[in-house]
Amino acid sequence: MPNFPNNKKTFLAKLDKSKKGDIDGKILPLLKIINSKPNYYTTSSCSGRVYLWSGSGKKNETEWLKVSHDLVEEDFFELKAVSGLVWLRLEDMILHICCKDLDSANKLLELSRRIYKKSCILSASNKIIVEIRGSEFIEMPLFLDGKLLFNGEMEWLVNLVNSRLKAIWKRTNKLAQFMVSV
Repeated sequence: MPNFPNNKKTFLAKLDKSKKGDIDGKILPLLKIINSKPNYYTTSSCSGRVYLWSGSGKKNETEWLKVSHDLVEEDFFELKAVSGLVWLRLEDMILHICCKDLDSANKLLELSRRIYKKSCILSASNKIIVEIRGSEFIEMPLFLDGKLLFNGEMEWLVNLVNSRLKAIWKRTNKLAQFMVSV
């Protein structure tokens, strides 16, 4: 891509358009490493998150009731009266990285698949975009018309969510260490 350096500069100067409105602090060190490389720049990222949601599950038909990119405590699972079904969801880290050329994309994939097996090339037409995605995931119905459906210990659920988030961040830090050598 002959205009890659200019495209990179222009893209990285844009404002964050994510639902969160800013970059997760936990993924920032990795983004800085990637964006310092001449053949790559990040277009989208999430360090991993846990949230409570209701709706159809489709992007424009879903309401996020609570969201955290940090460890949670029991009060995270407390909701004021909400009608309908409320889901708990935990998602792993995800990155979209624009690559200068297919060689760069393949190098990135080879490296990232040591940790993230589901990494792939999303696009190779206009821009070459690599997606690095973890597979850590939890999704379960949690409330129905304000009634808690989970009948186990909340402390157990908090520990499960937090242990998964810690594992996500550990892998993200490992990827950052790998990226230094690219």
